[in-house]
Amino acid sequence: MLQNSRIRLSAVRFLFIFMILSYCNSAYSQNRIIKGIVVDECDLEPIIDVRIIVNDSNYVGVTDINGRFQIEIPLSVNEISFRALAMEDVNLKLSEKCDNIELIMIGRAYYDFMSYRKINKERRKLYKQLPFLHKKAYEKGVFQSPEPCCMQEFVERTKERTP
Repeated sequence: MLQNSRIRLSAVRFLFIFMILSYCNSAYSQNRIIKGIVVDECDLEPIIDVRIIVNDSNYVGVTDINGRFQIEIPLSVNEISFRALAMEDVNLKLSEKCDNIELIMIGRAYYDFMSYRKINKERRKLYKQLPFLHKKAYEKGVFQSPEPCCMQEFVERTKERTP
């Protein structure tokens, strides 16, 4: 009988220690879940197979057939990139409250026989339309919020920085 009580006490101790370690591990795992949807600027349709990258090289996810994604990233990550075939790359700076990304990607155009100044002027026009397109996507029911939680920044193309 004494042997059984020792076994039970040992099992209770093990369970107690296991629960404490599990709690500590989850309390110190500094991750957050980011979810969202990615659509194109032309008809606000989902974009499939958009690669999601953090720290310029770590692949963390991809959009599904509905343009949706859900990823888990460390809290220390404050920038996330989206890359898709025939689309301009997007780099977003995340805020602490931005856990639902609704993103509009712009198609990558080829500007033959144009100066970089003219190319950037044309591209800037597209980027200025993004807030209006976001609102339109919200009105169509594609997005859940009327305004994005993080903005896409326009980056000029130069000879050194051409995708």
